Amino acid sequence: MAKYNVHGGHNPSGKVACGAKGFLDESKEDRAVAKAIIKYLKKGGATVYNCTVDNGTSKNDVLKKICAKCNAHNVTLDISIHLNSGRNDKKGDKKNGGFEVWACSWNDSKRAIVKRCGKAMEKLGFTNRGVKTSTSLYYLKRTKAPALLFEICFVDDKDDYLMYKAAGADKIGKVLAEAILNKSISTTKASKVVSKLKSGAKVKIKIGAKYGGAASGKTIPSAYTGKKYTVTKVQKNNNQQEALIKQLNSWVPTKYLAIV
Repeated sequence: MAKYNVHGGHNPSGKVACGAKGFLDESKEDRAVAKAIIKYLKKGGATVYNCTVDNGTSKNDVLKKICAKCNAHNVTLDISIHLNSGRNDKKGDKKNGGFEVWACSWNDSKRAIVKRCGKAMEKLGFTNRGVKTSTSLYYLKRTKAPALLFEICFVDDKDDYLMYKAAGADKIGKVLAEAILNKSISTTKASKVVSKLKSGAKVKIKIGAKYGGAASGKTIPSAYTGKKYTVTKVQKNNNQQEALIKQLNSWVPTKYLAIV
């Protein structure tokens, strides 16, 4: 089973040694992307360690603590997530700074991963800046496992900002995780149901389902299961999503519904 270390770079936003700021806040967004990558790598069957550091006392201290966390695990690959800066494009020039990946050195395995990542980001609209080499970056030099440093996009490029917001950290994390593992990662059945449930959707009620809303907790009679119903409205109630079923005029938690 593949094992990975993943972390968001720098200290948290507002602390010493935090990341760059512009249209995007690097420390906030690198953590959001790292979190999504970790989630989807795990869904893909990998073992993943979150090596993000939130308590560094200086830039060097942050880097030392990140490397110490990474080196505590025997993994296939170390991955550091960052956002770039230096474009200073405040108005938007219809070009985006784009995505790039850094390493100390390159072999076929790392190049293959980065090639897939670049293509995945291109599909989301980002420019693929390709591979970059540095033998001086602290993190890249001091991890036991092979390491890659991802620069997702530029915080100070308006076009990058718009592209990033349109895609979202979760989607970016998913496509990068799929590229790293070199396979598609399916979302859970429940997630698919929730994403498609909206007014007019056709559903069936599962056996053992319970009512939501005012009748919450009461079991729905089996006579109602297996038939086709129409969703009128969707709401969140008591930390669960519920759908109003037109023919029953009753709320049913979406975990008990199947799209037809």
